[in-house]
Amino acid sequence: MFGEILMRLRKQKKLTQEELASVLGVARTTYSSYEQNRRMPDAEIQNKIADYFNVSLDYLHGRQEKDNDGIAFFDYDDLDETDLAKIEGYIEALRQQKKDAERFKKEKK
Repeated sequence: MFGEILMRLRKQKKLTQEELASVLGVARTTYSSYEQNRRMPDAEIQNKIADYFNVSLDYLHGRQEKDNDGIAFFDYDDLDETDLAKIEGYIEALRQQKKDAERFKKEKK
C-alpha cells in the first residue's frame, strides 16, 4: 500500500522517480524499490516524504483516507490537463460560494 500511495503522490506532482529520489537524497533504484513495496524507507526518509507532499505518515501508510488539506484522494491517472483544470475550477467555485454565503450572513445581521 505504501508504494502505491507514494507513486500516486509522485505522479500528481508530475515528478519522475529520478527527481523525487534526488529530493529525498537516495538513488533512483532505492526509490523505485519503495514504490514497488520491495523496501520500506527508514523513518527519516518517510518523514521527508510526508513533509514534501504535506501529508501525514498515517496517510502514507494508508491509515487515513484524506491528506492534510482534508481532501480525499482520487485516482486522476486517466484525466488530462483540461479535466484537471475543470476540477480545480469547480473546487474554487465551491469555495467562493461558501465565502459569499458567509459574507451574506454577516451582512444580514
